[in-house]
Amino acid sequence: MTIMLAKTREARGFTLIELLIAMSLTVLTGAISYQFLDASIRVQSQGDAALQSLADIEQTWQMMTSDLQHSIDRPVGKPAVGADMLSALESGSNGQGRRPAMMSAQFDNVLLSELTGRDGALLWFTRHGWVNPLGQQRSGLQRVLYRLDNNGNLFRDYWPERNQLFSSVPEGSVLLLDNVQAINITFLPHGQYPDAAAWLPYWPPTLTPIPTPPTASVPDEQPQPRWLPAALKVSLQTGELGLVERIFMLAGG
Repeated sequence: MTIMLAKTREARGFTLIELLIAMSLTVLTGAISYQFLDASIRVQSQGDAALQSLADIEQTWQMMTSDLQHSIDRPVGKPAVGADMLSALESGSNGQGRRPAMMSAQFDNVLLSELTGRDGALLWFTRHGWVNPLGQQRSGLQRVLYRLDNNGNLFRDYWPERNQLFSSVPEGSVLLLDNVQAINITFLPHGQYPDAAAWLPYWPPTLTPIPTPPTASVPDEQPQPRWLPAALKVSLQTGELGLVERIFMLAGG
């Protein structure tokens, strides 16, 4: 009788409670593993997005560096046809002005977006050194416009410089960045120490030239007018990286 009872206990399976405990542990282990896997995927995805944003911003900086280092002191040409929206500003406040060589989003009661017909227009200027590998019949000068649309996309528009209307359709438009929440561009005039008070929120500050002080070696040298800023600072507020800034020196200033 004792032998029979022992065999019965050995052949007995798991109880219902034991099965429930085992299943619960399996489910809990699976849930924890899934959470770890999901967190790892999200962290990797966020890291990839941040790296891509960093690469896009660096590419934008390189583009702006090339443009600004090749910017030239070339006054805005009068359009061959159509109304000249800058003719009233040409004389300047003291009658010694000249048409601007660079224009910010707003200056002297002029809105660049209205002038160009491009919403969100931020910065306009002319650059030289436009590469022409196909040998096309065009100038090496290029009109450049940076603009931010209502969806947070930063574009670079460009035209071959022909003194055409400001509202002419650009030859090309390149998307540089997306998810840009805000952008701020400030300008440093020549002869100014680059402290916070020296940076101007618009350009040109007037439609008269900013003189360059005489050099120490030639004290009697006449100041030369400078129609471009010495430097330009761009501050970008992005969704992925927050605030990023870059200062650009202008060779043509």
